[in-house]
Amino acid sequence: MLNTWLKRLLISTTLLAASLAHAEIREGVEYKKMAKPQAVAVAGKSEVIEFFWYGCPHCFTVAPYVEDWAGKLPANVNFRRIHVAWPGRSDMEGHTKIFIALQAMGLEAKQQLAVMTAVQKDRIELRKEDVLFDWIKKQSIDVAKFKAQYNSFSSSAQLNKLAQMTRDYQVDGVPMFVVNGKYVTSPAMVGKEDGTITQVIDQLLALDKPAAAKKK
Repeated sequence: MLNTWLKRLLISTTLLAASLAHAEIREGVEYKKMAKPQAVAVAGKSEVIEFFWYGCPHCFTVAPYVEDWAGKLPANVNFRRIHVAWPGRSDMEGHTKIFIALQAMGLEAKQQLAVMTAVQKDRIELRKEDVLFDWIKKQSIDVAKFKAQYNSFSSSAQLNKLAQMTRDYQVDGVPMFVVNGKYVTSPAMVGKEDGTITQVIDQLLALDKPAAAKKK
């Protein structure tokens, strides 16, 4: 009888979790529409942008859930990370330059959790260049190539581009997720810092598919 009770409990728990996962999301609660929609980077593909900061504890908390979700995305969804660049935030600029250099080397996705762990958990001050370059070496990354990207003229241009994107998307807090340049959601809006945010993103993707995908 106990086994039967346990089976019923597991079934009811599973059904409850499934119903919660597919609960209808509400505009103005779990998400909102962008005042000025932005174009997606790849025409015909759905797009999700995560605006984040290496120094944001909330970004670090949801990072494992986002990593797991991103690793299972279909080919028709383009996932992009953008390190936020708010004007006047000198404490953020060093972290943004790390992101830019890693992105130029094609390593930003691979090193995402490593950098956040170093900053958030290990309390390594990566905004100090000597500390940063020593840490980069320990990650088996070519230090000379990293330094070249970190100090390049194109790095300054990219920093300005990220600052412009931060303004264009009206990023007022991180992490913030933008779906297809139209819808905004965040753990703050959802009310949880767990995998619930990815469920909301998936529902927004289903809500608004690019025209090319709808015709198939």
